[in-house]
Amino acid sequence: MASIEMTANWPNATTLRGINDVIFHKWDERTAVGRSIFNVKESTQYREHALTAGGIDLMQQVAEGEALTYVSNNEGFLQTYTHLDYANGFRVTRRMYRDDLYGLMEQNAMELSYSADHTEETILANHLNNSQSSSFTGADGVELSSAVHVREDGSTYSNELSSAADLSQTSLEQAFIDFSDFRSGGNRRLAIPPKHLVVPAEEGFNADRLINSRQMPEDNTNAINPVQGKVGVIVWHFLTDADATFLISDKENHSLTLFTREEFWTDYEYDFDTSDYKVKGAFAQSSGWSDPKGIFCLNGA
Repeated sequence: MASIEMTANWPNATTLRGINDVIFHKWDERTAVGRSIFNVKESTQYREHALTAGGIDLMQQVAEGEALTYVSNNEGFLQTYTHLDYANGFRVTRRMYRDDLYGLMEQNAMELSYSADHTEETILANHLNNSQSSSFTGADGVELSSAVHVREDGSTYSNELSSAADLSQTSLEQAFIDFSDFRSGGNRRLAIPPKHLVVPAEEGFNADRLINSRQMPEDNTNAINPVQGKVGVIVWHFLTDADATFLISDKENHSLTLFTREEFWTDYEYDFDTSDYKVKGAFAQSSGWSDPKGIFCLNGA
């Protein structure tokens, strides 16, 4: 009696359920640099809004019997995050499903996961890649890296060096000094420290020397390195400007945000007319920034 070839007799990696397992196995193994920097929040609606507030300045001295002065908080800037959908898929013919000898379906599954991962990383990195472009503005109406950011009280401030410079001991020390002067919309010093030095691949080794050397890395005086260990170095291979680097605070002190409307998901089905198998992956999200405080840009010379 002739035997019947059943899906159960095939290696797990070549079944549709197995393809799904391969996709999520690779997805869970991803580095996800962007998510280590951005605040990741779930969303249950079509769009999200973020509103900044000015904050209250220092308290005033009050004499005995004197009434206190009431102050008002300034309404800030509104940023809207509208979610977008992203999807890819692949189609496997019945013949390919039947006769695959080289794990091409498993490779397609991994490629679908890589596609989703790299799409998200590219989207998030582009907020830094476009930091100097006036075509990509934030809630205060200017680009991420600017000398004329607007506070809620109407005053302006900068989150970039006064003179563009490549990453060096001198420029990094100045960036640390400037970073310490971030203020609220009520002009109160925020005193938030940087946590990460985010650099493209081209600056990875330079950044390691500057941050991790015990002695000054750029001379032979044997003096101590004053910025040693002050921040961690993150090399983000999706940054496209070879000499643009970024000092970024801890997540709670900056507004780089990723809203996930739908986390990455997959589906598959059998096409009766062609006997093909179709697999797809998709996600929905939006990202950006509503307040540039906590992000300092070192734009290369």
